[in-house]
Amino acid sequence: MGRNLAAISLTTLVIGHTGATETLSAPCDGLQDLRLPDTTVTTIEAVGDPVPHCKLTGTIDREIGFSVWLPLEWNGKFIMGGGGGFVGSIQNQALGLGVLQRGYATAGTDTGHQNLGIDGSWALNNLERLVNYGHVAVHRVTEVAKSIVERHYPTAPTRSYFAGCSNGGRQAMMSAQRYPEDFDVILAGAPAHDFAGIAAAFLDITRHMYPSMDDLSAPLLTLEDRQILANAVLGQCDAMDGLEDGILNDPRDCDFDPGSLDLPPEKVAAIRAIYDGPSAPDGRIHVGFPFGGEDAPGGWGSWLAGSARRPPGSPPSLAFGFGVELMRHMVEHDPGWRYEDFDFSGFRHRFRTAGATLNATDPNLDTFRNNGGKLLIYHGWSDAALSALASIEYVEAVYARDESARDDGVLHCAGGPGPWMVDLIEVAEQWDESGTAPDTMTAAFADGRGARPLCAYPRRAVYVGEDGRDPASFECR
Repeated sequence: MGRNLAAISLTTLVIGHTGATETLSAPCDGLQDLRLPDTTVTTIEAVGDPVPHCKLTGTIDREIGFSVWLPLEWNGKFIMGGGGGFVGSIQNQALGLGVLQRGYATAGTDTGHQNLGIDGSWALNNLERLVNYGHVAVHRVTEVAKSIVERHYPTAPTRSYFAGCSNGGRQAMMSAQRYPEDFDVILAGAPAHDFAGIAAAFLDITRHMYPSMDDLSAPLLTLEDRQILANAVLGQCDAMDGLEDGILNDPRDCDFDPGSLDLPPEKVAAIRAIYDGPSAPDGRIHVGFPFGGEDAPGGWGSWLAGSARRPPGSPPSLAFGFGVELMRHMVEHDPGWRYEDFDFSGFRHRFRTAGATLNATDPNLDTFRNNGGKLLIYHGWSDAALSALASIEYVEAVYARDESARDDGVLHCAGGPGPWMVDLIEVAEQWDESGTAPDTMTAAFADGRGARPLCAYPRRAVYVGEDGRDPASFECR
């Protein structure tokens, strides 16, 4: 999957790390007698892979589970990792970025509940769990983890980062908005920052794919339908960027009409629901999805349309699973709630209580900016879980409120099924230490054959050469 990248540089004040490392004689030295308020340590273990480190696991208050990873050779920094979906187990998305190997102390959390897969029953009539999941757990674990780091090593962390994607991206945005002093640099990938809008989009699409909740045997749109659609979109729009390579460089340039397909009206309506986004008589509720990736593995088939072939007991689509669970357990407080006759009028108002806890849509980043914070947002054009247009909409809302937020650049790169491999931690470190926001980055293709540039929003990479996998063949315009 390709990625768009957007970054908001909110200051030029940076305190750089010296690059020195702290080395202990043993990974878990001194942790056995650790005592912290409202915190219970349950396990402490020395681990050798991927580098020697100590892993400490515990609980804050009654239910907030957490783990802290403390490398034997510490670089003086801390990074908090996000968690995807409804979390429900201790997750740390930063580990996948190789932060332990770089010497970071790092932490993750279950956000205050245990659950398996797409199950929202943990939140039913439980405001404490909902608030912990919404934003409190990440903040509390960050505070506790920093205290553990300071007690374990000779000094407190010199810099603190956050890295998360999807719901972890929402946690990242929430940290910048609600807890602006927690982190110096925040990496927010494909953020699920508008839970209300996402729920509405999932439900609207699901009602087209599965009109009756009593018949979830197969989606309205088949794989063959989606292949016809994908081929038609690429046939009309692929060459618009100068390259016929299966990648829409910026799908906003595409003006494809689903009505041109030889498909029944109900299937065309389902396709339009995905592209247009949900609306009601009182206005639009959420953005739609951009063109591209309609037949990609793990795309529409997993998230939006669903499939007749799926594991027993699993929801027909991820949109069905998350959308229905959200409404049943966090909004309507009714485990038997059904969507067939649901009226979208006043949806935002209906979602207001849950949204006050779950949504991270506030464009006011003044305090984060004044504290020297830096926020990098990245999102894939072909993301079929969360629309990249929602991330763009948020960035534009920040601009509309504060024009000076443009000063150091908001990065935004168009991709598709192509280049996405970027060392985000290195980008964050360079930005943090130099004080200069990156105005271009290079993303490699996953197959190792070539790369393309990522350009500062609203610029885009324009093809001017001969080789679509050579960064020199593109200019940022």
